[in-house]
Amino acid sequence: MLKTFYVWFGICFFCYAYRTVFHILNNHGLKAARTRAAVSSVFVVMFVLWFSWFQMCLLDPTILPVPGWIRGLGLFLFVAGVFLFVFSHTKMKGFEGRGVLIKTGIYSRIRNPMYLGFIIWIIGFPLFMRKMLSSLSSVIWIVHILVWKFLEEKELEKKYPEYGEYKARTWF
Repeated sequence: MLKTFYVWFGICFFCYAYRTVFHILNNHGLKAARTRAAVSSVFVVMFVLWFSWFQMCLLDPTILPVPGWIRGLGLFLFVAGVFLFVFSHTKMKGFEGRGVLIKTGIYSRIRNPMYLGFIIWIIGFPLFMRKMLSSLSSVIWIVHILVWKFLEEKELEKKYPEYGEYKARTWF
């Protein structure tokens, strides 16, 4: 079972690395990173990432000895993170391709609610499932997400003159 866990961990790590490299290339203005095929590949990779991450968590044979209230907190964080991710994603619909900075709704308080939701859920689910290696690996995934956030914000600062003011009055 540990071997299977490591296979899914490897797939998950590859997907995170792929998305990180995509962000780096995009941030450096590489036109190949802005093609339809490149952007589409990131969507496929993200689907594989989520699937492999859940498989990794479910197949993690190590048990994290935590009390019931920590498991309950983990479940709450997981559900809240998924809700925040999905809710913020739906708020983006209709704005895609318009070239406008979304600053309404949840985006009036949190700059990157999808990333925040993603971070919260990758902390919560392994706690709820009591999976030690998956909980420890969350540090790796969070670092990648923070790199994505940093690079995306650099790009938004270049694209939108008002982003600095927006960034100053919002969180994360």
